[in-house]
Amino acid sequence: MQSIYHRALGEEFHNLHPEMQKKYGLTSKQNLMILGQGKMTEIRGTHPLVRPFLTFLAKDNIVFAERGKDVPFTLENYAYEDEKGRETVSWIRRFFFPFAIRGFDAAMHYDEEKQAVVDDLGKSGSLKTELKLHVTPEGGLFMESEDMSWQEKWNVSGPTTSVYEHYDEQEEAYRVHVHVEHPVLGTMLMYEGAVHTEFLPMTYNNIPARGILE
Repeated sequence: MQSIYHRALGEEFHNLHPEMQKKYGLTSKQNLMILGQGKMTEIRGTHPLVRPFLTFLAKDNIVFAERGKDVPFTLENYAYEDEKGRETVSWIRRFFFPFAIRGFDAAMHYDEEKQAVVDDLGKSGSLKTELKLHVTPEGGLFMESEDMSWQEKWNVSGPTTSVYEHYDEQEEAYRVHVHVEHPVLGTMLMYEGAVHTEFLPMTYNNIPARGILE
């Protein structure tokens, strides 16, 4: 069984670094979850006067207003079949600020008709976007969002999210860089750092509702 990322990349999947293949090759048949822990060296973006307006999105674990350096971070990936029987991978990100814990969550599945990975953002999954995937020369993975919609009904001229990840053999960690940019407001969120990852046994009861933690 191929993962949703393997299906989207095709033969290009084999150009990923072996550790990247292991992470992005995760399927529901393996009964494993991924737990990542690390620090984001810097979280920045959005003019201070605009940040209070991000409170609404923060409630749905999409974007948040807090900024800082050396912010502790965790990531949980669950591969499961959703209520429609689609192979799905959840991304549950937590950022531990001094006075708040913020989330940036998503659930991704492969769309047969579009032949692309679709990203359902936030706890509600109301914001949806297609992802373009590309393997970089060093075996990293670059993902970029496009064609955002709200509740699969209305197209949204919203931010574009780009994610670049590669495996650092010296640190034995995944290095990630995420950039969320709005066409009018500019950079809404940018963070980068290193994450050490382990694969743990998982049962059906471990999977949170819709693959996203409340």
